[in-house]
Amino acid sequence: MLKLYGLHASNYYNMTKLALLEKGFEFDEIRTSPSQESQYLTMSPMGKIPCLEAREGFLSETMAIMEFLEEVNPEIPLFPDDPFERAKVRELMRVCELYIEHPVSRLKATVNTAGGNHDQIIDEIKPQIAKGLAALARLAKFQPYLAGELFTYADIVAYHTFGFVEKTMKSLCGWDVMDEVVGLTDWQKTVASRPIVHNMDLSVSKELASS
Repeated sequence: MLKLYGLHASNYYNMTKLALLEKGFEFDEIRTSPSQESQYLTMSPMGKIPCLEAREGFLSETMAIMEFLEEVNPEIPLFPDDPFERAKVRELMRVCELYIEHPVSRLKATVNTAGGNHDQIIDEIKPQIAKGLAALARLAKFQPYLAGELFTYADIVAYHTFGFVEKTMKSLCGWDVMDEVVGLTDWQKTVASRPIVHNMDLSVSKELASS
């Protein structure tokens, strides 16, 4: 059986868990924090979470794990069949990761560091995030999902990206990023209404509240 290492505090862990659930895999969750200990580095070379243990060995990096899951179980597809449309899903995933999530992660890291200049970082990253949101608006179809009628990995990545980004930017600078892209809020509600997503959100909320 597959084993997923990590914590629900990580949006990347939650992306991977949702992908496993949507594709119907049975797996065990192993509560694990990021670590630079030598034993964990043999499993996840950068010491990050999530990390997936399969029969063949260990695999880290969320995007690589998603590609692996798709190859192992193509019967429940989270990529379109058409090669170009598959590439467009990957394009959406990368826009969310590189141009929306990464700048906010930089801000979050600064907030958690004593003496960090939060206002300066906010001034630097807001234009970056705005460009990322504009790119997403150009790419997203919202029919009803980001890439069209099919629920894909792009929706999984974006759903957890915006769960993190929306909360962080609202609390630190009062910016509701969801208002910047027409259709984004309705899309978020559509994804949240999927039974698997809804049940996972409930379990994550309960776990985080009790931790």
